[in-house]
Amino acid sequence: MRWNRQFVHLAEAVLLGREGAGADAAAAVERALAAAEPYPLAQHLGLRLVADAAHQDGWGDPVSWLRRAEHHFHERDIAAVTGACRAGLRRLGAPVHQHRSGTSGIPQQLRTQGVTVREFDVFRLLAERLSNKDIADRLFISPRTAEKHIASLITKTGAANRADLCARSAALRSG
Repeated sequence: MRWNRQFVHLAEAVLLGREGAGADAAAAVERALAAAEPYPLAQHLGLRLVADAAHQDGWGDPVSWLRRAEHHFHERDIAAVTGACRAGLRRLGAPVHQHRSGTSGIPQQLRTQGVTVREFDVFRLLAERLSNKDIADRLFISPRTAEKHIASLITKTGAANRADLCARSAALRSG
């Protein structure tokens, strides 16, 4: 059955990861995600289930998988699995953010990178290439807080520098 196919791919991924074939394991996860496309519950449950093995064996992107799954289950008010995802993130040493209103407005790619609602507010203003002071004035925060949010965004998104971050923000706004 198609529902089960994704779990077969995920089991294959775990076995490949244990054998040291990280790239093949990650490819098996991608096949699992494609097979589970019609079943979002199974898709996110699968990501939660393979994250620990992926982290232990050093393959894939278990932190973003857990963030993605945690968001999915939180949005559907499935507290037990949301809690399990949050516990998994803590085990991996990843920060676990509070859920605030507006989280669903953050694009999934940024959300899986751990961007908070307030950081996303700053990120959107970077499209206008505002100074820290101007961002701070618009958001009613201190310039130092704006600076810290920008530094955090650079780290989380892998942007080369502030100019790169501004360009990414502008691209998101126009896209």
